[in-house]
Amino acid sequence: MSYFFFAHRGKMEFEKVKQILNTESEKKFTDQEIIEIMQMLEVFADVWVNNLLMSIKNEKCNSLC
Repeated sequence: MSYFFFAHRGKMEFEKVKQILNTESEKKFTDQEIIEIMQMLEVFADVWVNNLLMSIKNEKCNSLC
């Protein structure tokens, strides 16, 4: 799963996230922890976008009914 994630998102983005998370942090995140954080945030973003699209669709339907 990690290989797919790197191939999909890219090493450069991973390095940026790693730098942000580990800046001024006493305990550094491992590569696997960073991958899991990024995957979790991607799921949250997908849910948020889907909910937004559904609310827009419902608003249009309600105004036409």
